[in-house]
Amino acid sequence: MNRNAGLFRRLTALLAGAGSVWIVLVMFLVCADVARRYLMNRPIEGVAEVVALSIVGIVFLQLAHTLSVERFIRSDVFILPLLQRKPRAGYALQGAQHVIGGLLCLMMLAFVAPVLLEAWIEGDYVGTAGVFTAPKWPIHFIVCLGAGLTAIQYFLHTWRDVRVALGHAPPPVLSEEAPKHD
Repeated sequence: MNRNAGLFRRLTALLAGAGSVWIVLVMFLVCADVARRYLMNRPIEGVAEVVALSIVGIVFLQLAHTLSVERFIRSDVFILPLLQRKPRAGYALQGAQHVIGGLLCLMMLAFVAPVLLEAWIEGDYVGTAGVFTAPKWPIHFIVCLGAGLTAIQYFLHTWRDVRVALGHAPPPVLSEEAPKHD
């Protein structure tokens, strides 16, 4: 793995870690809200909005790293035996799948970037003025960042797959439980 790939992987791991910390913070917020509702009959304002925004933010912070460590949910019923029996054909097919994934992430980025810009300029927010408000732009930024990094990761996988399919690189060692590729 070259230096840039290592830096990229560390960046995605750092963002995934931030997403994990965010999960714990949201969990504490929800518990505090439940406790306050039970003990004082007064909810914490904005918890529903924060949780809704957090779910999206957490997913997009962790997306690229999840892909880089081969933990995306997928059905291996067809592709794993093909990768094991006919690696070049399997990696050619997987490369096509990775190209499509990368293009879909770029499409997501293209659609959300203008929404991010509008939310930034217009000052869009969620919540009720005077009670609780939160700006939308940080979540749109995280979606753009996550989609962009995930597209890059898809294309890195595509590069690996094409090299194996063309015979320029040996196939990575595969495991039934969790395929690992560099």
